[in-house]
Amino acid sequence: MAPIIKNKKAFSLLELLVVILIIAISITFGLPSLTEMVNNQRLKGTARDIFSIFKKAKQEAIRRNTNVVISITPASYSPDGMKGSYLVFVDDGKGTGTAENSILDGDEEILTNVSMPQKVSLISSTFTGSPKTTAFNSRGLPTKLGDVRLRNSIRWYKISLSIAGNVKMDISKDDSW
Repeated sequence: MAPIIKNKKAFSLLELLVVILIIAISITFGLPSLTEMVNNQRLKGTARDIFSIFKKAKQEAIRRNTNVVISITPASYSPDGMKGSYLVFVDDGKGTGTAENSILDGDEEILTNVSMPQKVSLISSTFTGSPKTTAFNSRGLPTKLGDVRLRNSIRWYKISLSIAGNVKMDISKDDSW
């Protein structure tokens, strides 16, 4: 027969239930803020991607000595996101295309074609045309000035293009710049 061990150290059932309850309460209150943080990071990352795309398009236009076009397709806001897109292509008239017309035609090379991720909407662009476009010429100067606006349920980002080809990114909580 095994000896009875006294003073055995262990957790009681009540102590385990209290710990589980504390963890459940922490998750209940922490999960919404974690979700909000993830959505804000996704929006910020997308805004930075577009910021970088403007800079890359400028560099490509100089390197290739031809126009590189950024074509923006905004859409109405949706809390679920995935609204709006942008396309970047070399407007060199390759194949049967027409050079420097800001229209993807012929065999012109597509550099990037991106749709918005979940919880991010590309809601507006002040560039003119349909679709809304701007291009960088072979000297790295933009053909049109304007901005692109992204948002989720909490924040807004605006990426602006200046006459000198500089790109600027702003953030707002209510679309008041």
